[in-house]
Amino acid sequence: MTKQEFLKRYKDENLTIGAEYMMILDKVSDAPLVLGCAFDQGVWKIYKTGERGGHYVIKEKDSEEEAFDYFYQVVLIQNRRYSN
Repeated sequence: MTKQEFLKRYKDENLTIGAEYMMILDKVSDAPLVLGCAFDQGVWKIYKTGERGGHYVIKEKDSEEEAFDYFYQVVLIQNRRYSN
C-alpha cells in the first residue's frame, strides 16, 4: 500500500501505537520513542527509536508499497501490545 493508503487505513481502523510513541513518516528521526517509515538514501526504511533516542532500522524495502505493507504489520503488532 502507499503512504496515503496506510494513513487512511490507520485512521479507519482506529489503530494506535501507544501514547508514548509518535509516528514519523517523512524522515528518519533520532527523537525518543518514534516508530517510522521514510524514504532515505534511496531506500524505504522502517525504523524505531528507543527512550534515549537513536534509531535502528527494522527493515529496508525498495518500494513504497512494500515498505508500507511491512510497516502496517509493525503497527498492528504495536497496536496489539498497547491494547492489551
